[in-house]
Amino acid sequence: HANIGGIYSGTDVWMSEKQGGAWTKAANINTLNSKHNSAVVGISHDDKTLYMLYASGNKKNNGIYFSKVSNSAWQKPEFVFIPGLESTGFTGFYVTPEFDVMIISMKRDDTRGAEDLYLSVKDETGRWSAPKNMGPVINTTGFEITPFLSVDKNRLYFLSNGHVGEGDADIFYCDKLYDSWETWSSPRNAGPKVNSKKFDAGFSIYGDSVAYFSSNRETMLA
Repeated sequence: HANIGGIYSGTDVWMSEKQGGAWTKAANINTLNSKHNSAVVGISHDDKTLYMLYASGNKKNNGIYFSKVSNSAWQKPEFVFIPGLESTGFTGFYVTPEFDVMIISMKRDDTRGAEDLYLSVKDETGRWSAPKNMGPVINTTGFEITPFLSVDKNRLYFLSNGHVGEGDADIFYCDKLYDSWETWSSPRNAGPKVNSKKFDAGFSIYGDSVAYFSSNRETMLA
C-alpha cells in the first residue's frame, strides 16, 4: 500500500542496506517509481548505475531503462532501445554489470513453451542485437524465467518447470561451451539444498559465498 500510486498500483523499487549484519527498513526510491511497474534487473560493478524495467501505461515494452546516482540520489530512468524486442506476455531481464549482455525471458512466435530465454548482446558501436532464442538445450515446452549469469558470464542460472526437478519449478544451471553463446551444456538441477517441492526462483550470487533466491515453501532451509 506504500507504493507510488497506492495499493492498486504496479510494483515499485525499494532499498534496504545491510548494517552490522542486519538489514535496515526498506525505503521507497520515489524517483525510480510511478503508478505502473518498476523493477531492477541489473546493477553496475560500482553500484552507481541501475538497469531497470520501467513501464508507463499501455506503452509497448521495446527496451529497458537505466538510472545513475548523483549526489546520493537516483536520477529519473533513461530509455535504451532493443531492436526486435516483442513479447506477448510477461518479459523478464538479467543485465550484466558491464551492460554488454542481456538474457531475456519472454513469449513470442518462436517460443517453444510458455516462456523461453533469449540472448541480446551489445556490439562495439553500442547497439544491441535483436533477441535470439537460446535453443532447445535450455528451453522446453514449459517456462524458463528469472535468468542470472555468473560474474565470468560462463554459467547461466534460471528457473524452469520443463526440466526434471524436485517439484513445482526449480532452479537449474548450465555452462557456456567453447566460449560460444550458441552452445551450452545440458542444464543441471541445483539440487535439494536449494530446490524444494514448491516454487523456487530468482537465484543470484553476489560475492564468493552467498546466494539469494525466492521460494513459496512453508519452511526455511536447514
